Amino acid sequence: MFVRVKTTPNSPRRSVQVVESMRDGVRVKQKIVRYMGIALDDGEEAKLKAMAQEYIQRSEAEQLSQSSLFETQPQQVKLRKRGRPKRSDFPEVPVDKVRLVDWVEESRRIEGPEEVLGGLYDYLGFHRILPGKHANALLRDLVIARIMEPSSKRRTQRQLFERMGRHHHLDAVYRLLDKVEEHLPQLKQRVLQSTASLTQGRVDLLLFDVTTLYFESVETDGLREFGYSKDQKYHCTQVVLALATNEDGLPIGYELFPGNTAEVSTLLASIDTWRQQLAMDRITFVADRALCARKNLAALETSGAHYVVAMPLRRSLKAAEAAQVREAKDYTLCSVDNHLMWVREFDHEGKRLIVTYSSTRARKDAADRQAILDRLDKLLSVPDPSKRLIKNKGYLKYIETKGKPGVIVLNEAKVAQEAAWDGLHAIITNDFETPAADLLARYRRLWVIEESFRINKHNLAVRPIYHFKPERIKAHIGLCFLAFALLRQALQRIRLAQKAISPNDLRDTLMSVQATIFRHKSNGARFHTPSRFTHAAACVYRAFGIKRCLDSTVFRS
Repeated sequence: MFVRVKTTPNSPRRSVQVVESMRDGVRVKQKIVRYMGIALDDGEEAKLKAMAQEYIQRSEAEQLSQSSLFETQPQQVKLRKRGRPKRSDFPEVPVDKVRLVDWVEESRRIEGPEEVLGGLYDYLGFHRILPGKHANALLRDLVIARIMEPSSKRRTQRQLFERMGRHHHLDAVYRLLDKVEEHLPQLKQRVLQSTASLTQGRVDLLLFDVTTLYFESVETDGLREFGYSKDQKYHCTQVVLALATNEDGLPIGYELFPGNTAEVSTLLASIDTWRQQLAMDRITFVADRALCARKNLAALETSGAHYVVAMPLRRSLKAAEAAQVREAKDYTLCSVDNHLMWVREFDHEGKRLIVTYSSTRARKDAADRQAILDRLDKLLSVPDPSKRLIKNKGYLKYIETKGKPGVIVLNEAKVAQEAAWDGLHAIITNDFETPAADLLARYRRLWVIEESFRINKHNLAVRPIYHFKPERIKAHIGLCFLAFALLRQALQRIRLAQKAISPNDLRDTLMSVQATIFRHKSNGARFHTPSRFTHAAACVYRAFGIKRCLDSTVFRS
């Protein structure tokens, strides 16, 4: 098998296919084994080729695993296994014996998630994370259920039986969490391998960010602690989650920290973990300004990695440097991801400081500040406003105490100082070779990691967390991370093969692929009737090379 790219004259569309040569007499014909998708530019073509090479490698490895060096002897007798023989759910029954009046509906099953996400789960090798066939089957069902309808473990166990015909005891679900916690290193390693396989083993860009996950609890235990909450849940304990993905949102790894861990210190611990798994000298770290600290940048340089990190200008520059940055001269117009902005470079402590000015950002900064000032105006008009303002840090920088104690007024000088920085943004990097426009484009990919947090918090409902044992908390985060990896892989493969689809649309599409099971009143035979197959479902199935049987079939249990 090999990869073939077919082009169309006067069209940018390039079809990427996996092709196998077959001999027909003296002629050699080529058969399309798998259609990968349409590429519109060089970047998409490279990603589709990488996905095609991954498919070829897995197909060849599967063929090798199924082949044997020794032929089976015809005289060899197979010994019957001890115990009751495994009962087949659906032995065949002649179709001409079917009478509708003899059948009653037994159940309705949702089959789309199992056929698509379950197949991809096994394809990526996730079914080998845990030891034991039954444990892996249960983990597989829990991960798919987390994507399709995230809920408590108790409700998930019930929904698996009612909607998918999967029966697992609730105690087995909780025992599985303990196994997952013990095998978290294997889980993380398998997810990293799945990301590397889709990128031909290369991880060039690593997007890094941190969020918080809260509990409906006020009890602390060393992992659940009070801290700065990004969900504004200051009355709840929390944990801190650091997540890294590549430029397409495919996960690299995660690290979990106590809830009172400072965001700036999470990067150092994460680097120490990933240094052994990644070729750091070929990676560019991209992070927001919360991670901009001298010790973080020094650690990245020591590891050999490049970095592109946002830099807070106002508190990082000296007065002379700040005045130079705010001067309008020497800025040049540059296009970054089809957005025009003014760019200027500086040398800052031996590093490369790239400052940008955008009129769009300037209008947004001014509008955000004006909204605060309008709100502040209303608060200052009431008697004794100090009690209302004392805890609001966003307001404190614009006010001052004047005259009598407790009299608060607006500080016009501070407002003017803030306005002088409208529209300015900066990144700092140790990469002196890559053009500034490319580095800025890499930084703009941070929206991908923000989207990843939204998927985890909303689509996968990773929080609030109702477990209270540290081991169960870690297992819950690991299970959600595995679900996130599977969902991202599915979305990326559909986007490359067909077109982009949202997590909610994918969920609705797969939930629509159902079947009804009828049972015969007298002889116990079952009749399997597939539901209507929509165009959206057909597109998703085609992206994974899956053919769904739409014929009704009669079986006997």
